[in-house]
Amino acid sequence: MDTAEVCEQTDIYEQVREAVRQAVSDTLARIATRDDLNTLLLQLMPTPAATNAVRVSAPPSAATPSSVRLTAREQEILERITAGDSNKEIARAFDLSLHTVKRHVANILTKLGVSSRVQAATWKYARH
Repeated sequence: MDTAEVCEQTDIYEQVREAVRQAVSDTLARIATRDDLNTLLLQLMPTPAATNAVRVSAPPSAATPSSVRLTAREQEILERITAGDSNKEIARAFDLSLHTVKRHVANILTKLGVSSRVQAATWKYARH
């Protein structure tokens, strides 16, 4: 791989990284630090130096979009999670108990193969 190709890949990497950062930063700003976002971006998109190619990949534990089967209610709750809503806000919006919302959130995280609401929101943005 010559120097021009490496520079081009680095430029593309930085453009994609900045686009993802802008797309999710408003929502995630309320629930994640900048370091959290950078960590997630590195999981979703390794640096060109580490891979010698620009490619978007999911974290090893994250589910592929075709393998995820969320119920209609889980999809609605995932939308609210990506909007930055708290469990309490989600419970009010859907007239559910807080316990029910927590159960739905836990099921969503399990099905997506992620461990936090931030990762769930990032998973959704990266795939839709």
